[in-house]
Amino acid sequence: MAPPDTPIMPLQTHIHSRFLAGIEAQRDAIEQLAEPLARAAELMVESLMREGRILVCGQAGSQDNARLFAGLLTHQYQQARPGLAAFALDGGALALADDADSSSAFARQIESLGQAGDVLLAISGTGNAPAVLAALRGAHAKGLRVVVLAGGDGGLLAEALDEEDVVICAFAESAAVTRELHLRAIHGLCDGIDYLLLGA
Repeated sequence: MAPPDTPIMPLQTHIHSRFLAGIEAQRDAIEQLAEPLARAAELMVESLMREGRILVCGQAGSQDNARLFAGLLTHQYQQARPGLAAFALDGGALALADDADSSSAFARQIESLGQAGDVLLAISGTGNAPAVLAALRGAHAKGLRVVVLAGGDGGLLAEALDEEDVVICAFAESAAVTRELHLRAIHGLCDGIDYLLLGA
């Protein structure tokens, strides 16, 4: 594909405007995200202090966020501390499962590994990922509390939550900026957990 004869704007200006759009989206999200992020961090720390664990799952692109969050808890976020009991459910199981069974791949792992008192962080850009929704329902069946990180209004995941669960809706008009907000929310969760555990 040939570039246009006359660019609409210089590339540097275009990049600058995209950064500003992302910053504006984060500024707009502060009010809607601070309270549910704080509640989610408190829920997770309460579980960890009672020797519970944090299970994390995400479908498609959200698998990377699930692995990142679990990795930051088991290693460290910004401060040195003992590793925390967190692990990402195996997204590879989605590919191994039969087509008819793929939506239950995470739920089967929760059935095998989850324990009452654990917390599931369920991540979905749309809030409607079938395997993540099945994981949420499986978590409730095992007595886990659930935190949902989703775009839009939380979709089917938000509708399936219990009163004690938490939904974090991070949404922007751009799918790319929504992904940035999800990453910021993950960092906010890690920071909140460390703040509660370390006091700084």
